[in-house]
Amino acid sequence: MILVVGGTGRLGRAVDSLLVAAGRQVRIMARGKSQPFPQKMADGVELLHGDLASAADCRKAVAGCTEVVFAASGFGIKDSSPREVDRDGAIRLVRAAAAAGVRHVVMMSMHGAAPDGPIDYLRCKAAAEDAVRSSGMDWTIVRIGALLEQRLEIMGTPLEAKGKVPVFGSGSAPVTYTSVQDAAAVVVRALRDPVLRNRVIEWGSQTLTANEVAEALFARAGHGSVQRVPAAAVRLLSLAARPFSPFLARVAGAGVWEESGAASFEFGPARAEFPDIPVTGLQQVLQASGAPGSLT
Repeated sequence: MILVVGGTGRLGRAVDSLLVAAGRQVRIMARGKSQPFPQKMADGVELLHGDLASAADCRKAVAGCTEVVFAASGFGIKDSSPREVDRDGAIRLVRAAAAAGVRHVVMMSMHGAAPDGPIDYLRCKAAAEDAVRSSGMDWTIVRIGALLEQRLEIMGTPLEAKGKVPVFGSGSAPVTYTSVQDAAAVVVRALRDPVLRNRVIEWGSQTLTANEVAEALFARAGHGSVQRVPAAAVRLLSLAARPFSPFLARVAGAGVWEESGAASFEFGPARAEFPDIPVTGLQQVLQASGAPGSLT
């Protein structure tokens, strides 16, 4: 049995599908708040309503499992936070898994994760990485870039509603994105390939600027213009919004980090090591999607 934590989220659903297609038994742990539980589950899939804040729920989730995929995140959820999910929840789940005799944990992380990272999210991811490394279990840490589908939805939904695409800062800073399908493919590969045990791999799909993403959205829609938020305003928002909207503050903080150019990374060597895993870039995601607000 493989436990997928956050299995109803954007990435988790893609992992679930690949595992079910491969004939694996899957247990999904989720709160059912940010994403509703499916009305019907595929054969071989067990759904567990559980909260990472509960040690008892974590113990229940890992019971009888041999492998765990941690794909949950509190970054993009307004009623949660990276400290609750990506740090404390991840650590709580890892400890429960080790105590239950789980053999292997695949921990989803982020490029730039470090104890002294410039934003809290990256520091939380570093703490989760440390926990799984020191757990005594086999582990794989998959560091990805910003999810391409999520960014397209964030930028594309206002285009559909108002004819404008929001761009933080200059829009010229390179950002390495990872598509959901690419991230899910490397997770499933890590579960079956011993070569990926006890190592960190950085997995990207395409490096783009926000201006390039906006132009691609305009080309698909046949119209639109950029609504630019100056870099100085983004920096101010990352600080001023903290007391009344931690969610808005961390989104703005991520924008400041991306504007620095640090969100771009070299993913060619990892891709060269596993050339059989397809690359899903911007145009492929746009071609496969429907309306801007329906990107999955």
